[in-house]
Amino acid sequence: MRRLMRQWSVFLALLGLGLLGCAPRTYLPPVPVVAVEPVQGEAPLFVRASAAQSFDPDGTILGVRWDLGDGTQKEGPEILHRYDREGNFFITVEVVDDQGLATVVRLPIRVGISYPLDVLEWHVEEYFGGTRVHGRVKNIGPRRISLGRVAVRFYDEDWNFVEERSKNLGDLYPGMEQIFEVRSGLRPRSHGGAPNHTIYTEVIHADAP
Repeated sequence: MRRLMRQWSVFLALLGLGLLGCAPRTYLPPVPVVAVEPVQGEAPLFVRASAAQSFDPDGTILGVRWDLGDGTQKEGPEILHRYDREGNFFITVEVVDDQGLATVVRLPIRVGISYPLDVLEWHVEEYFGGTRVHGRVKNIGPRRISLGRVAVRFYDEDWNFVEERSKNLGDLYPGMEQIFEVRSGLRPRSHGGAPNHTIYTEVIHADAP
């Protein structure tokens, strides 16, 4: 009798393992966690994007693909990108897991408008003392800007920050334009200087309407 009970117990255990093995596997898609900084600003706009915190509930992340919306595609958990032309773009991120499942996220990027002090045009030139960036800005807001700033940040070829230079502008009424010039002692790009740059503006003080 005991021998029959042991055999029956073994049979039930094997049956249980068999049923577990036949149970359908749950396939869960990856969960993207995406950070983009900044999401708007003047062109050229330097953007850092990361999906390194993405995870898969029942597996591992196999890869991350990026479509930057301006004709550029990249791969990897973290990327750097510079938008050189103005416009509204969408960054499309596709996170793929080890089961071949993918989740897609789209994030808007606005390039070319900095409110209320907008850069209408800019040019980068070499001169005897280094590098100069000059152009025009316009007050596109409804209030008089008593003091504003145009800043240029310079980066090396690997996008490591080198230095920032700026120019203060004052007394801009709504719709008014001013020229600016920012100079840096960095060697020109053609001589191994900082080849990358970005521009941003800020209003330090605006008078009451």
